[in-house]
Amino acid sequence: MEASPPPSPAIAEKEEASMEEEEPETSHVGKPASEKHQATVAKTTAPVPETRQEPDQPSSYTHLEQQWAFGPSFWSGGNSSRSVGVATLVRGRCFTVDSVTELEGGRALVVDGSWAGEPVRLINVYAPSDVGKRRELFQRLRPQLVTSRTIMMGGDFNCILESGGRCGTRAKEGWMDDGAKLLAEMVGEASLTDVIGSMGADARNFTWSRPDGSVRSRIDFVFTSRSVRIRQHSMVTVHFSDHRAIRFQGELTGKFLTGPGTWKLNSSLLGREDVQEELRRTYSEWQDMKDTFQSIGEWWEWVKGRIQDFFKNVGRKAARGRKREFSRLQQQLQELHDLQLRGWDVMNPLEAVKKELSEHFHEESRRIIFRSKVENLEKGEKWNSFFFKKVHSAHTPLVQLRNREGILCDTKEDIRKAVTDFYGDLYSEKRSDGDQAEKFLAGIPRKVSTPAREVLNAPLTLEELHIAVKSFKSGKTPGSDGLPIEFYTSLWDLVGPDLLELYEEMEQEGVMPHTLREGTIALLYKHKGERCDLKNWRPISLLNVDYKILAKTMVNRLKSAMGELVHPDQTCGVPGRRVADSLALIRDTIQYITDRNIHAALVCLDQEKAFDRISHEFMERVLQGFGLGERFCNYVRIMYTDIFSSVMVNCWKTDPFPIRSGVRQGCPLSPSLFVLVIELLAEYIRKNPNIRGIPTPGDAKKEVKCSLYMDDVTLFCTDGKSVQSLLEACKDFGKASGAKINVDKSQAKLFGRWDLCNEPLPFPVEAGLVKILGIWFGGPGAAAKSWNECLAKVKQKLGFWSLRHLSIEGKALVLRNDALPVLQYVTQAWPPLANVARAVNSMVFHFVWHSKMDRVKRTVMHKEHRKGGKAVPDIPTILRAFFVCGCVRITLTNENKDHSAYKVFRFFLLPVWRRLGWDKWENATMFNWDLPWYYKEIEKFVVEFGLNCVTPSLWKPRTIHRLIRSRGTTEPVSDLPPATATRVTRLVTNGEVVSREACRRMVLNLLRDYTDKDNKEGEKEEEL
Repeated sequence: MEASPPPSPAIAEKEEASMEEEEPETSHVGKPASEKHQATVAKTTAPVPETRQEPDQPSSYTHLEQQWAFGPSFWSGGNSSRSVGVATLVRGRCFTVDSVTELEGGRALVVDGSWAGEPVRLINVYAPSDVGKRRELFQRLRPQLVTSRTIMMGGDFNCILESGGRCGTRAKEGWMDDGAKLLAEMVGEASLTDVIGSMGADARNFTWSRPDGSVRSRIDFVFTSRSVRIRQHSMVTVHFSDHRAIRFQGELTGKFLTGPGTWKLNSSLLGREDVQEELRRTYSEWQDMKDTFQSIGEWWEWVKGRIQDFFKNVGRKAARGRKREFSRLQQQLQELHDLQLRGWDVMNPLEAVKKELSEHFHEESRRIIFRSKVENLEKGEKWNSFFFKKVHSAHTPLVQLRNREGILCDTKEDIRKAVTDFYGDLYSEKRSDGDQAEKFLAGIPRKVSTPAREVLNAPLTLEELHIAVKSFKSGKTPGSDGLPIEFYTSLWDLVGPDLLELYEEMEQEGVMPHTLREGTIALLYKHKGERCDLKNWRPISLLNVDYKILAKTMVNRLKSAMGELVHPDQTCGVPGRRVADSLALIRDTIQYITDRNIHAALVCLDQEKAFDRISHEFMERVLQGFGLGERFCNYVRIMYTDIFSSVMVNCWKTDPFPIRSGVRQGCPLSPSLFVLVIELLAEYIRKNPNIRGIPTPGDAKKEVKCSLYMDDVTLFCTDGKSVQSLLEACKDFGKASGAKINVDKSQAKLFGRWDLCNEPLPFPVEAGLVKILGIWFGGPGAAAKSWNECLAKVKQKLGFWSLRHLSIEGKALVLRNDALPVLQYVTQAWPPLANVARAVNSMVFHFVWHSKMDRVKRTVMHKEHRKGGKAVPDIPTILRAFFVCGCVRITLTNENKDHSAYKVFRFFLLPVWRRLGWDKWENATMFNWDLPWYYKEIEKFVVEFGLNCVTPSLWKPRTIHRLIRSRGTTEPVSDLPPATATRVTRLVTNGEVVSREACRRMVLNLLRDYTDKDNKEGEKEEEL
């Protein structure tokens, strides 16, 4: 018998089902159940740990099931000399069993079923007293908590979860062992609630005690999903056990019940050769049936249905096979234990079966890792809380919403109706005012060139479709048909020609098949405002991949024309332009305004649901106005004809509704279409003489008026009349396009002397800093505030990644791929100063070592693997190089030299480039001797690393970082100062010395000219 306290019944109620159940048996299961139920103390269901079976009893529980006549019962016996066991007893016939899984005989029993139509998972646990075995059991139990079912888990866990959970002679011992820590972590991850709640100081909450009362503890628990509303709970003392029974009353109302979701192809099945072979053979047969359908579109819809059926069958067979194998291993384990009890020597086969069972659980863990959609898995990495949280983060239920009347809804039906009403209204048709539309369309300054128009309107080819397919990232969520990009990639030789034929038919017929017109909207919380307000959720359309392939092909064609059509003020959707250009323009314009004490207002416009309100009629006229061509415009028209969507709420689909306005967030073509539409508003503002911007340095005829990145519009005005004219222009554009400016959420920042009494503003005025594109601007503390927020975000990310047991190489990969991009974004506006660099380094190496103590020198850790390092990125140096490279790009290599932004950048940067020898003075060019602090960092960086000789064309972040790392790779040369050898290495690395002979001649010349003065300079350079 296990050396543990005697039996502990855990008793539960479910009031909604109005069913009753007798108290479960908890002693030896050989006794009649009726003898144990002398009093009714529980209802509905009861997990019963420690139902023990004697070794000589049969493993069948038919006789016990017959004794429990009130409903279904589920039993699991142990295998030791005095066997342990668990049983789950249900009263009533409202419970339908789906599956029963015995995780470990007599230790853990999992029952899946439906209770009054609601999917539930009942888990019964009797944990071993040995800490190691207990932790191993909890590890096996962990994957069972990854489910959309309502969880009810109870039993004797043989550990305490809080410091007050034990008193008596053992109270001074360490109160939380490894098993308890793991259990607490699992309960938190799965968002389970302890029915009894916190222990507090109430001794009556102990569930077990010795007969003399010297030791008492709470080792019995019942945990439920948060969707179970606990109405009351109590503990009941029973005569047949020294454990107390936990009794509670709860409701399963179904309010927060998640739905079945939609089917998605498990892309790992595509890697099986037998599946590939069978699918290719079957698909070829389907291709032969094209002539029996009226159109390719009808055939394609039918084929996708057959593909779904094919993979569903494969998946079901695989699941049944895994279940059969698990049952076989469990049965074999039971038989071997029986033989061992009879004196047989079966140690080797017993260990082999246990090893196979362990592999089974590891396979289950790998399937959960697959569901977490985590990239860059390390070999042998096991499932842990990191993957658990990744899976559960996608299943946070939406429990309350405000409907159109402002009433809070909390039932499944009301929430779905509120969502349907909101998005049905949002995507309703927006009529375009013809007169206002003509006013903005007349201002289109540029039309697409003839070569670009020919590219846009060429017939589709299989090659460009394949290029589009290869550009998609794997592992992304598919649309309603469940077919991911991996399916098209693996079968492109078969599917590609059929898709080309389908698109050509769509062009002729003018309409897409049903599934290409369908979208599924997933809601993403913006992390601002109330969660119950749908305005604070971003609708992302999950579109089918066959639609996205066509959309991506159109985007690839449009890229060649975007630079011709869109003004440099807009930095999104145009190849070669970056958000850094917008951030730098805003930063330097504010600096110029402050230095010159210019009377100005910075206005940040907030567009309400910008992507979702654009009129389709106006959008089509814009495309025609830019002269994009008939075929391209026809394809866009087809892609927006009779389209519809449903919203996925708590894994339930709402009723479909038509999409008659807006561009779909999630469609590859949407950003380019939106940029072309918003360009008309920007062009109108640029040409409007009533809107006065900031005169550019040295050229008062040019003005800085606006900076755009997608729908983020930032404007500079110099008087109140300009602001009023700006608001009128936005209102007129709204009448033409359907767009709507949210005046309350827009904001203004004033500079210089501004009399608000005589020049009132229609927007809220911000006295402090303003946040634009995620970066703070407008005052001395802007950089510090931006970096503090960024460092907090990176710290949170690294803390989350710390949940995984990564190698140092894996952590270096995380730093490069996940932490560095967040830091680089802020660096586009504000370079990191010394305090930021120290904070970043501290954070990086604390993540690497899991402590504040470095075990290896940081300089060694930064080295490449082939040089004895671990390739941990030197993030502060990378960030500084990134900032300098950005400054070089926007001035020295900028092709838009007539753009007003270029003149602002050059006004500040010309003295820097001149001192570095990268530019020459121009007397006609106005410049600023008093550099802002952030531009002073450029010269410091270049001088510190001796990069003056690097020409501007080579200033790319990766190139510069390689040059900096090469400092430590110089081989010593006899009779040659170290600094001189380093200089030779840099010249060779930069490509200025292209042959070994040239290098030899250069070294000889340097040796010949070597003097004491050179040596002193070399030593000084070496110190630097």
